[in-house]
Amino acid sequence: MPFLPVLLELVGWPLRQSVVVPEPRAPLVRLPEPPPGRYTVLVADWGHHTSIVVQQPPGWRLGPPGAEAAPFLEAAWGDRRYFHGGERSPRAVAAALLLPTESVLFLAGHADPPRLAGTVAVRERQVEGPTLRALLSGLERSVRRDRDGGRLPPLPPRPGQRGRFFPAHAAYLWSRNCNWWTVQRLREAGLASAPTGVVVAAEVPGRLRGFRPVATRDKSSSPTVSVALHTRRSVGLSP
Repeated sequence: MPFLPVLLELVGWPLRQSVVVPEPRAPLVRLPEPPPGRYTVLVADWGHHTSIVVQQPPGWRLGPPGAEAAPFLEAAWGDRRYFHGGERSPRAVAAALLLPTESVLFLAGHADPPRLAGTVAVRERQVEGPTLRALLSGLERSVRRDRDGGRLPPLPPRPGQRGRFFPAHAAYLWSRNCNWWTVQRLREAGLASAPTGVVVAAEVPGRLRGFRPVATRDKSSSPTVSVALHTRRSVGLSP
């Protein structure tokens, strides 16, 4: 079989999938109304992928095991073998880029303010309770759930892992990847425009609505997000 038609099919098929096939989602997860006030939403750029960091209302317990009540929650989505398994072989990378592969949702708890060491940039905005609720509900719908509506158990932890990975909905494709996912989740809450065409992390900021750069560096040279709304710190959470 000629090389060019094969290449065109490998590139074109994921594009067709992302346009024609709806994104699989869990049923609507009903969350209570957050207490009145303003809440912080952050978008973290890690160089080649992005994550969403959300302030969790007091008393809520949406964090991963061991950090259920964390003041801030970080969520990111990606290919299971590459993201959770840490596989970096040419075969694993090629599969993640060209084939539909299993996905996972990464969930971590952070202190207040969150310390996002290793980020290239962090952007922030404030939202009201209804927007926060819509965003958290959308994030929850990425996780596979059991018959009773609860999350499936997280995958086994890996050494040095700072959060937990959960089985997720939707196949990972290069045309519907981690950065596309970030923008789509924010779009559902009215915080971003359409994710069509988003592939690399550098394309995410142009789709955001109302965010501003806020990453600074503290004395330890670890990026620290300056959050003026709350000053409390959480004991026992990994930064």
